[in-house]
Order: sequence, then C-alpha cells, then structure tokens
Amino acid sequence: MTEAAVTHSIEHITLPTASLGTERNVTVHRFGTPGARPKAYLHAALHAQELPGIVVLEHLQKRLHEADAEGKIIGEIALVPFANPIGLSQQIMMEAQGRYDLDTNRNYNRGFPDLIGEVVEVIADSLTDDGDENVAVIRTAIGTALEGRKDAREADVLKLRLLQLSHDADLVLDLHSAWEALLHLFVTDVNWPDADDLARQIGAEVVLVDRGNRMMTFKSAHALLWKEVAARFPDHPVPPGSLTAVVELRGQRDVDDHLTRPDADNLYHWLQRRGVIAGSPGPLPEARCEPRSVVGLHRLTAEAGGILVYHRQLGHAVREGETFCHILDPETATRTPVTAPIDGLLYARRSHRFARKGQYFCAIAGDTPIEG
Repeated sequence: MTEAAVTHSIEHITLPTASLGTERNVTVHRFGTPGARPKAYLHAALHAQELPGIVVLEHLQKRLHEADAEGKIIGEIALVPFANPIGLSQQIMMEAQGRYDLDTNRNYNRGFPDLIGEVVEVIADSLTDDGDENVAVIRTAIGTALEGRKDAREADVLKLRLLQLSHDADLVLDLHSAWEALLHLFVTDVNWPDADDLARQIGAEVVLVDRGNRMMTFKSAHALLWKEVAARFPDHPVPPGSLTAVVELRGQRDVDDHLTRPDADNLYHWLQRRGVIAGSPGPLPEARCEPRSVVGLHRLTAEAGGILVYHRQLGHAVREGETFCHILDPETATRTPVTAPIDGLLYARRSHRFARKGQYFCAIAGDTPIEG
C-alpha cells in the first residue's frame, strides 16, 4: 500500500519591526494542496489573552496531522494557532493585556481594511450570470486590493496579513472567548442559516445573528464585504464567498483538555461535514438553542461601584425586572439590585467581581428572534 504524501508545511510571516531589537512572526500551518477546495481558515487569540482557542487548535492540529498522513485532506486548510503575537507580548503586572493595542488604544478586532468601495469599483464591468465565476472575480479583486496596501504600523500589517491568508477561504473561523461565558456563536445574517450546522456541531448554547459591524471586525471584513457587494449588484448572482463566524469558546480560563479536546473534535467533524476532510462526521447534533438577533443583546453597566454578588449562574433564563445580582457597597453595607432589562439568557460576565460605576460587567442575550 502506497503511503499518502504528507502536505503539512509551516510558514513564518515576519511583521515589521516596531521598535529597536524586536521582531514578531505569525505562524501558519498549512494542510492540503494549495488552491484545492473547499479552503478553510482558522485562527485563535486575535484578542491575545483569549487562550482557549490556542489549545483547541493544538488538539485540532494533531488530528489534521493524522488525516494528512492518511491522505484525507481533500481541500486546503490554513491554521494560525495564535493570530496576535503583538498582543501576547503585552503584559502589565503579570496580567495579559491583549485586547487593545497599547500603542493606540485600538481594539485589535476593529479597523480591518474596508475594501468594499474599492472592490465594487473594480468588478463593476466583470460580473456575469454565473455565481461561481463572480465569486472568483471578487476574490481576485480582494487579493489585488490587499496586495496594493502600504500599511506601515506593525498592528496594521498584522491585520493585512490575516486577511491575505483568509480572504479566499470558503470557511473562516475566528476563535475567541469571553471572561466567563457559555459557548456561543456570532454570525452575520448573510451567513445564516448556512452556519446552522456549525452551531449544532459545536454545541453552541447561544447564537447571535448580526447585520455586520461597520467598525470592521475581522468577521465583518469578510461577511459584510460579500453582503454589500451582493447588494450593489442585484442583477448579478453574488453568493457569499465565505462562511465567516466568531466562535466564543466559553471563558478565558477554560483551557483544560476535557473542554478543548471535544471542541477540536467538533471542528474536525464540521470540516468533514463541509468536505474539507474525508470521512464520516457522524449524525449532526440537535440544536441546543434558537438563533437570536444581536439587536436583543444587552451589555449591562454598573449603576454603582462595588462588589458583584450574583444570585443566578450563567445559562439562567432571566425575566424582565428580575433581580439576578446585587452590587455591594462595603462602606455603607448597602446593596444595589441589578435587574434584567429584558427577557433573555445570562450568557457572559466579567470574571472580576469588582465593578466601578458605569463599567460593563455582564451580558444578556434577549429573546429577540432573528428577522425573517
């Protein structure tokens, strides 16, 4: 029996030197034949302190090596175990500070290149009546636009490189985690209900469907572009060129193998289900929740400063007006009640139990159904 040729390769993409004596790299693991379809792109820790995704991709990588050795990689896979080496280097008093660029105070998951206008202008006379051909034309235009950018700052070049790695992928997963949270999924309406099989496979307990973020998150740099291009050319078929989703892998401390290994297995089975890897993924699990509109998402801020004392755990279905937490002022021994502003699910909260007045501390996914 002839052994399959191993396709795995590792690429190190060097970022511009930001200061004297520094150099950082983005590491990319590639599996499969370049140009093969479907192409999947996965990365973790764009918010660099969100570590569970790194461990999940370590487990997934082991399974991909096995599949590669057995010749089961049908498509192409690009895997970036940690997408933000800049943020990983930011620590203050032993605490990771990887959500914001300390140089500019900009969220690392904001300000990705907005290429919509440029792409629309370039493709205006090139679209046909064939959806697949149009996807190829648009992907080429996106790649050309990215290649022509002259970004200089290290963080901006990082965002550019991540888009260059992912812009032509059929499947794009951005792995995150909250402080403390249920496993949940963010997806743009252009990719729903196509992403239903992903939500069911990973066991998402909350699915939030949005219309795209104009602040250009990594997800919106993909999904919103395809949505807007299709809207600009209603007389031509423009299907979404990628299914892009944010997978929120519970809380930042949830890195243990009993959680992360099954998560990796589920991603592997989803890649099988999507035809990237050969083999049977098994039956698709039942949905654990109904999709909710992000319009119903409420991020609560503290009406007073003090210690957060919760009376309900994550996953509790709160009713509007229900007191589910108090804020204790230890100086006066008074407690300020925190009531739910809407019927919904308490699905995320900050792990630090002290809040200043006006500070965000938990989130409720309202029972607002998605439109349509």
